[in-house]
Amino acid sequence: MSENEPDQVRAPVWLVTFGDVVALLLTFFVMLYATAKIPSEEWDAVVGTFSESLQFSQSGMTPNPRSETSIPIVDTQPALSTDYLSGILRDQLGQDVVLRDLAVRSQDDRVSVSLFSGEMFAPGGTELNVEMREAVTRLGGIFLNISNQLEIRGHAGPSIEEGLDFEANQKLSLLRAESVASLIQESGYERNIIIVGLGDSRFAKLDPGLGEERRETLARRVDFIIHSAAENP
Repeated sequence: MSENEPDQVRAPVWLVTFGDVVALLLTFFVMLYATAKIPSEEWDAVVGTFSESLQFSQSGMTPNPRSETSIPIVDTQPALSTDYLSGILRDQLGQDVVLRDLAVRSQDDRVSVSLFSGEMFAPGGTELNVEMREAVTRLGGIFLNISNQLEIRGHAGPSIEEGLDFEANQKLSLLRAESVASLIQESGYERNIIIVGLGDSRFAKLDPGLGEERRETLARRVDFIIHSAAENP
């Protein structure tokens, strides 16, 4: 060491040995605690105290109902991806002469199939036109291979024939959805179908540029909604 370099303070040798002993003792006590058996009675008492204070049950930590009107939790099972499903439907419908006019739209959690050409129902009617019956029957054959939950939404227009009050209008749209659902089931579809009647609540969303007559024709329709979850049992 040169005279210009300051003296370095070195730790005593015994401090290294002391550090090793402390580390070994800490490891020993950790292993001792890890292998110790906790009395089950005391543990159950601790768990019970926390469960009561947090209002959780012992089985699966499921929240206890707070009142008689609590809404039950429904577990949904995933099915085919909506992105994949919309692509498959576009390919299959595009190859069918009868179904190629159906419009397929993909949204976050569902795929909708709608008919925007032709006329599905006569004003005030609930029975499908002859050519539309064939289209729905073929569509039911495609739905046979899809495990996703199927929903059919009926629509109606704001005309006198369709019912001017909400109750009559909504009932007409529901009957249309039921009529189409029955035809789908006649094609061999055996899964549950959700049926909804929306009345003329979606009429304002139709493009005004189509003209009033065309908009009223499109209002008399049903939409097929395929959800991302599997069919509810």
